Amino acid sequence: KTAYFLYPNIEFACASGMSFLSTDTKGDVARNYGNIAKNCYGYNVSVLDLRNPTRSDENNILHLVNKYMDLYLSDKTDLSAKAKAEKYAKITAKTIINIGGGDSSNYGQNAFFYDAAEGLLASVILLLAEFGEKNERHIVSVFKLIQDLISKPEGKGQKMYFTKLMEKLPSEHKAKWLAGAALNSADQAMMSVMSTALSRLNSFLDTEMEQLLCFGTAIDAEQFCTEKSAIFIILPEEDNSKYFMVSLLIQQLYREILVIADENGGTLKNRVMFYC
Repeated sequence: KTAYFLYPNIEFACASGMSFLSTDTKGDVARNYGNIAKNCYGYNVSVLDLRNPTRSDENNILHLVNKYMDLYLSDKTDLSAKAKAEKYAKITAKTIINIGGGDSSNYGQNAFFYDAAEGLLASVILLLAEFGEKNERHIVSVFKLIQDLISKPEGKGQKMYFTKLMEKLPSEHKAKWLAGAALNSADQAMMSVMSTALSRLNSFLDTEMEQLLCFGTAIDAEQFCTEKSAIFIILPEEDNSKYFMVSLLIQQLYREILVIADENGGTLKNRVMFYC
């Protein structure tokens, strides 16, 4: 399959200039075609090696949120940049909460908690992008912040730290609106919503994976759609605990591509292909 189907298709993709993503359990595809795509066809090549995360290219999944939030903060009249930051925050939150590929309709009576957790996660991502330090705006910081905000001060009648934080925001702040379902619930329900978000984020708590997720990024959906780009994902077949990352990366990239296509009248400057 690799020699007689995958390689000819990748060669065709390179020759025609389309961007592509390929998954691989051994790393042979990246080794054999990464340099060809880069040196012979002028591609931007990224290799996400989940077998050896410390030697992998990096991928901060909050990259586009941070990028457009920075543009907005540098020019508060640029509402388009603010809207894109909010849109990509919601895409990232939706992808993480529905990490198995489903949606809230599959959760039955618990659908409220997953929908509310999605809004809360998008809210915290936006807050980090807007107020966080440059080196702290990544998914592990999202986990740490929610973990800090889930408790409340001792004493009768005290509000949860998350509620106190939201009260400091202007009434029209979108982070406050996105977290509205959790904010307007009783403390016990709010804790359940925050626990739901934390349970999804637990998957990212791995020292090796943090090296891949918490710093720079070699993947940019906008670059993928406008320039010749190749993404190789190496997943270890002996360790299925990392498979969720492949699902998350593909789902997030796909949703971001749809947004980019919508902004350009339903078309992309560069054709894209997924080989999985």
